[in-house]
Amino acid sequence: MTETQTTCPYCGVGCGLIARVEKGEVSVRGDDSHPANFGRLCVKGSALGETTGLAGRLLHPEVDNQPVSWEQALDTAGARLREIIEQHGPQAVAFYASGQLLTEDYYAANKLMKGFIGAANIDTNSRLCMSSAVVGYKRAFGEDVVPCSYEDIEQTDLVVLVGSNAAWTHPVLYQRLLQAKSVNPALKVVVIDPRRTATCDIADLHLALTPGSDAGLFVGLLNA
Repeated sequence: MTETQTTCPYCGVGCGLIARVEKGEVSVRGDDSHPANFGRLCVKGSALGETTGLAGRLLHPEVDNQPVSWEQALDTAGARLREIIEQHGPQAVAFYASGQLLTEDYYAANKLMKGFIGAANIDTNSRLCMSSAVVGYKRAFGEDVVPCSYEDIEQTDLVVLVGSNAAWTHPVLYQRLLQAKSVNPALKVVVIDPRRTATCDIADLHLALTPGSDAGLFVGLLNA
């Protein structure tokens, strides 16, 4: 039996894990010493061990539902891409990549699209889901940098959640906020969201704005 400290690959909270391998079976538990989650895990993180099995996975390349060699599969994909480009031009090809790729994988995908195909039609969920935050960081601080820490949750007296249903989308961080609020009764939570979500259960104030009116609220706050 072996145990390894690692990190959950799903969302950006970066929960620490202890992965245990025993008799070929993998199981995970939260790392009590990790500063991001202190042992807490959401449903997806808790089930990571189940994703390491081979059942149901495509283990060999296929073309038209028939198993083929890697050489044939790559030749087929390349030929079909070339046919599309010759008929419609490079702008007819687009890549939408996963948010779970490594930096080296993104580099190779961008080289294929921009360097060989000759178009810039590539995007990923990892960029789109943070695009508005990145623009805000660059305008406010001059670079794409997150200026806060999870430790701020225990130090602050006010948390404002804008369009975020953290109770569902970031349950580990939500639980930390819930605990901080129970320890510090002075901590207030404001939720700005047209919907009444589960996160509103701990809100001291829920601003259920009309969709599209949030810009007016923020401009008003800046001028208050």
